[in-house]
Amino acid sequence: MAMIMKHKRPIGQVLLDGGFVSATDIDFALQEQKRTRELLGQVLVRMKVLEPADISAVISVQALLDEAKNVVKTAAGVRLMLGEMLVGAGHITEKQLQQALAEQQKTGEKLGETLIRLGLLTSRQLECLLDFQMNQSAAAPSPSPLRLGELLISTGVISREQLKDALLKQSGSGKKLGEVLVEEGYAKPTHIKRGVRLQQMLVTAALVALLAACGGGGGSDTASTDTDGTSTTTQTTTTQTTATQTGANVTVSAIEYDNELTLTEDDYGLQKWNFYYSTNNASFWSIQANIAANVDDVNCVSVIRIDIPVSESTPLPDITGQNYSIEANGLYQEFPGTFMVFNGEKSTLKKVESGTISFTSDSTVDDIVKGSFDVILTDYDSTTVPAPQYRLVGNFNFKMGTYGPPGTP
Repeated sequence: MAMIMKHKRPIGQVLLDGGFVSATDIDFALQEQKRTRELLGQVLVRMKVLEPADISAVISVQALLDEAKNVVKTAAGVRLMLGEMLVGAGHITEKQLQQALAEQQKTGEKLGETLIRLGLLTSRQLECLLDFQMNQSAAAPSPSPLRLGELLISTGVISREQLKDALLKQSGSGKKLGEVLVEEGYAKPTHIKRGVRLQQMLVTAALVALLAACGGGGGSDTASTDTDGTSTTTQTTTTQTTATQTGANVTVSAIEYDNELTLTEDDYGLQKWNFYYSTNNASFWSIQANIAANVDDVNCVSVIRIDIPVSESTPLPDITGQNYSIEANGLYQEFPGTFMVFNGEKSTLKKVESGTISFTSDSTVDDIVKGSFDVILTDYDSTTVPAPQYRLVGNFNFKMGTYGPPGTP
């Protein structure tokens, strides 16, 4: 089977495909990269969107996503069923899968045949996915950077010698590799859990690349980034389906709640936003007021964005009923995230460096989030010295995991 990939997979695209970051994160990072000349991964780490280990894991597999035959060789992790692979990669929706399964029951076809007949999959894509699936369940698996042990090495958790020792002791024991690594003191349970999560996200990215290589779909053109992380173009697009962000682990539902972010005092004169977005995923918690036509708008820009980074080592704190100071040594505990004002200009030079943000006692981090803020914005974009400051006072009321214009049914 001839499998040819037209373009190398840029690191930004792999991060999007695996659900490590959002298209908005990549867009912001690319604009910042143009200013600082850093590698894209360095910018994302500095933005606290990703941890260095995430970048290391992605780089370890990126080179093998250039051709479909190489992607097939990366197959690792728990063997996935065909429908799981397609939904996880954002190629079809859960609703489409259920419709195909119902149709399959009527006809007695194999699921792949039904998906091809319904126009949801090509025969070439099916062949590629079956090859990937076969490699996942092979009795003698080929070496792959997506195997748990290799990921733990690439992220600096264990050494090559420790992996060899653990594999030797695992042989014939009936135990999982992670169990042996923990028993031998080479890794902690949190390391194994994080390694498995990285594996799942990278398998998703590999499947998106495979589907694109074998007939299109599953992913989109994003900023073309060289393998060393240097950006060569700045266009970014999203590939969200009706209900699921491509390759992500968190479903973002069409809005069912009238989100609000209002200003009662605005010394600066911010642009009027018309689109709200919120998410709580494995990398960050975020509420945003944006200017956009829809969730797939490539020209989407943010006006106000409030983020809290999340990782295995730093879980999302309980913000319910909490008052925070933006700055250290303020009136309250320092806010564990960032309050950013972009004003539709894709700039990180308008920084909120002081003030307070409060969450009501009936807020929950993953449902309804309510609160208020009184902050000082320093406009480092200005040529005035010292940089001018402006006061912003407002309230917010968000249904987490939703997006859309206010008042959308």
